[in-house]
Amino acid sequence: MRRHADLLAVAVLSALLALWCNRWSDGDLITATWFFDAVAGGFPLRRHWLLSGVLHDGLKWLAVLVWLGLLAGWCVLRVRGTAAVLRARLAFLLVASLLAVIAVNLARAQSSHSCPWYVADFGGSGQFFRLLDPRPEEAGPGKCLPSGHAATAFMWLALLPLLAGGWRRLALTGVLLLGGLAGTVQVARGAHFPSHILLSAALCALVVWICAMLARK
Repeated sequence: MRRHADLLAVAVLSALLALWCNRWSDGDLITATWFFDAVAGGFPLRRHWLLSGVLHDGLKWLAVLVWLGLLAGWCVLRVRGTAAVLRARLAFLLVASLLAVIAVNLARAQSSHSCPWYVADFGGSGQFFRLLDPRPEEAGPGKCLPSGHAATAFMWLALLPLLAGGWRRLALTGVLLLGGLAGTVQVARGAHFPSHILLSAALCALVVWICAMLARK
């Protein structure tokens, strides 16, 4: 358990920060107002080519291509019957990262929390409500918590159990920076509140930690 304490720390700290942003302060609302144009009644960066086309769609498809490339590599090694250790490591990376994304999307599908651009404070019609509060009657379309796009970055926390020392710290830093970039893009576009990004990180880290614990056994 000590070896994977960094994953558990990411999960716990991210969840606590999400509660602070959403439930214990107005962090979510304040951050959203930075990017909201009250005169235009929307988020000006919502359809910006760099944020929407490159850093949203592009990053998502890059993650898909990398995952499929790793799967293809595992299949080649499996057919050849070589590199058993590398094959096992690739299998863990593929399964843990996929489960992390699935967990985020399952949680999102059940969520009643709406994206900022659907909230009445930011030009929509849904009512903003805080984490752990009952769902209001006019909550909007929901299905926005946690962030699915951020999960395409945080899914690569699955690299950590395969690494040690400086390489592990480097991977952790890189994944968190990538997740921060993906999350900032969505916040700027009005697609998510900061708490949505943080809960995506928390859930991905927790899933990878569970996978690592099971793999040890």
